[in-house]
Amino acid sequence: MKKTPNFLYWNLFLLVFLMSAQMVRAESDFNYSNIISDQEANDYSSMNKTQIVNFLNSKNSYLKNYYYYGYSPAPGEVIATTEEEKLAKAAEKSAAEVIYNAAYEAKISPKFLLTMMQKEMSLVEDPDPTENQLAFAMGYYCYDGQSCNPNWRGFGKQVRATALQFRDYLDNISGRTYRPGQEYNIEGEVVVPENNVTAGLYNYTPHLHGNKLFKTIWDRFGFGTGDSAPIVGIIPEGSIVKASDGTDTDTIYLIHNNLKLPFASMTAIVSRYDPKMLMTVSSLELNKFAEGPSIDYPAYSILQGPDNKKYLLDGLNKRLITSDQVFKALGYNPDEIITASSTALANINDGEPISDVSLSPVGQLYKDKSTGGVYYVKDGQKYPIVDPEIIKINYPGQTIKTATAKQLESWNKQLPIKLKDGLLVKGTTNPQVYVITNGERKWLEDENTFLSLGYKWQNVITVSDRVIKLNAIAQSLKL
Repeated sequence: MKKTPNFLYWNLFLLVFLMSAQMVRAESDFNYSNIISDQEANDYSSMNKTQIVNFLNSKNSYLKNYYYYGYSPAPGEVIATTEEEKLAKAAEKSAAEVIYNAAYEAKISPKFLLTMMQKEMSLVEDPDPTENQLAFAMGYYCYDGQSCNPNWRGFGKQVRATALQFRDYLDNISGRTYRPGQEYNIEGEVVVPENNVTAGLYNYTPHLHGNKLFKTIWDRFGFGTGDSAPIVGIIPEGSIVKASDGTDTDTIYLIHNNLKLPFASMTAIVSRYDPKMLMTVSSLELNKFAEGPSIDYPAYSILQGPDNKKYLLDGLNKRLITSDQVFKALGYNPDEIITASSTALANINDGEPISDVSLSPVGQLYKDKSTGGVYYVKDGQKYPIVDPEIIKINYPGQTIKTATAKQLESWNKQLPIKLKDGLLVKGTTNPQVYVITNGERKWLEDENTFLSLGYKWQNVITVSDRVIKLNAIAQSLKL
């Protein structure tokens, strides 16, 4: 582990010299001074409980089956004023009911709350959210570079508090930092909020990207004014793509949570993905995805903000390194630290803080010397690997360490590792080709779909029927 970072970076730089691509991004016009209207934010009757349920079902959202136990006052219920009263009135309620109740109490649009939780924690569309995402659903009392305040932990508590917070912004914006009609310079952009809710959004998230993302999600969910339905792209989750035509054929994107995230450099790509898996698709298909925040740094970079706090970049999340001792134990050198602005850090989602290196925060393969079985261990969780094929495909080049009986016993056992997203696979007894996306396999129904999505036949991997069945079958793809 201690040698991995330097080895990784040398390989990355070699790959960069072997690959050339101009990473150009075109910024589209966007009105940062008017995100949505006050009328839209105040429309608390825009969705009833059934419509919220149907919306979550249409997204196949994890929240459609999620229940929260806590205080969530229903319409007409006398509001509790003490913690004792709230505890006495606590009950189990569905996510849809929690959202509906909070919207009705605060007289805030449920569409607004759904957009906010997708913007903050990707909760509407993430198929497998972490406990931290659910517990801090709205990012309420989660400040840049800091752990979220545990006093506001809980899905229902987050939703209700955020709804009431925006009710206060809409009613009492004159006493806030950001106010309508006032000029502000935010990250080099002149912003003059044109209404109360836009000012409120900047008070809640004082960054350009976060509020542009809010508007992007709002429109994609079909919540904007007008009768146009949201356009849904067919490019699978986890794909790396670029356009085959149009004004920008250089920028490479990751498709993630129904957004296209541009890579800022080749090192940011090759540290995460095999470049040969790059797909070239029509700009028409690519433009069905709204643009999200750029991926600026290589995976497993150490980032340090202006406050000197250090973070490990784990996938698309930054994880706070809680002490200098933990930093040293991770095996990095001080000269590997990358200085990042507060704005750049704010655009990266927070992951779980790292306080114990023995839990393998960056992931490691371990073998049980008594049985020969191999596990992937990360953050104190062990995931069985049921076939050596998966090691070759998912973890090429990664060393396998031997675990003691005590270590194996200390880690919690989870479900077996499946084939990773983005792979093209077929079984040994069936010629059907599947793409792995969101942990599931989708059959590419015909050659036209396969080629139109930019796939290459030489990238199809043949695996045993046992391995391919680890990923459940999802709806097939056809253009």
